[in-house]
Amino acid sequence: MSRCISLAAALHKHGANCVFMVNGAYIPQRNFARSHRVVWKTSDADPGGDDDLKQVFETASAEGSGAVVTDSYLIGNRYIARLRAAGFYVVAIDDLARFPFPCQLVVNFGMHARQLSYQSSSGDTSFLLGPQYALLRPEFWHVDSRTIDDIVQNVLITIGGSDPHNLMPRMLASLDELSDKFTITAVIGPFFENRREIELSRDRCGRRVRLVDDPCLVRDHMLQADLAVSAGGETLYELAATGTPCVAFQVADNQSDNIQGMAAQGVLWSAGAVGDADLLDHVKTTTQRLIQSARTRLEMSKAGQLLIDGHGASRVVEMILRDFDSTLGAKETRTVPK
Repeated sequence: MSRCISLAAALHKHGANCVFMVNGAYIPQRNFARSHRVVWKTSDADPGGDDDLKQVFETASAEGSGAVVTDSYLIGNRYIARLRAAGFYVVAIDDLARFPFPCQLVVNFGMHARQLSYQSSSGDTSFLLGPQYALLRPEFWHVDSRTIDDIVQNVLITIGGSDPHNLMPRMLASLDELSDKFTITAVIGPFFENRREIELSRDRCGRRVRLVDDPCLVRDHMLQADLAVSAGGETLYELAATGTPCVAFQVADNQSDNIQGMAAQGVLWSAGAVGDADLLDHVKTTTQRLIQSARTRLEMSKAGQLLIDGHGASRVVEMILRDFDSTLGAKETRTVPK
């Protein structure tokens, strides 16, 4: 959802209005979306199904939308082909290259994107692949070069929107075992269900631990941190954009390639994955090594900001605006298929 909101914000800069069709699980994003001239509509249809497609047709036609952006693992090439056949300019945000694409534009900003076997079934699909197209929120579009202090005074921990593995309280306890004198800022996502356990772990720590609930501007916390301990996912791109040195760990299968790719670029150190018996020990020892090497943290910071400059959404919008009026599909009368 955050990458679609980022794209909407970039389109907003060019005067475009956007309509989001989502399910109720994304309610925490509503205020941000509305602030960028986004019309918010909820759907109870199964994503990728015929009822969902019908609702998209009807909403897009009613709102006068000439383009449709898809971002779901449940959407297939038939769904996309029917959107295009109805006369829409179709953009697919994708991670997996599961099928040949019949749309005009595909965006995958993963570290591994160029290694995937992307194909176009329509013969005219443009592919924007790689981290230079990272769809980051506006707060990350313009970040100054980072200054790295010799001494680590604040460590940021971020796990994502939820904590199904109950990692946060255990990571607080593990990092508290380090002798280095630093405070911890722990970001609590909107879907955490273990706040009580986190509070108990915080209260047992011998150092200051600050809990931050679903911050509107997480960038500020990244810039205030000397290093971060983070789960994989899009947060890693944000940390790179802010030049925040990072110890990363994998909590989902689809995070492996990005962590490995960023580690190879010198942007972060990997500490393992959920399910590893020694994950917490690896996080602790890797964090300690990074604390002790200001030079490594400086190199990480520079590598991150070189890799992710924050302008990915603008690059994607430039392509959309360039192609939209020159694409026959964008000029055709849009009809709702039966």
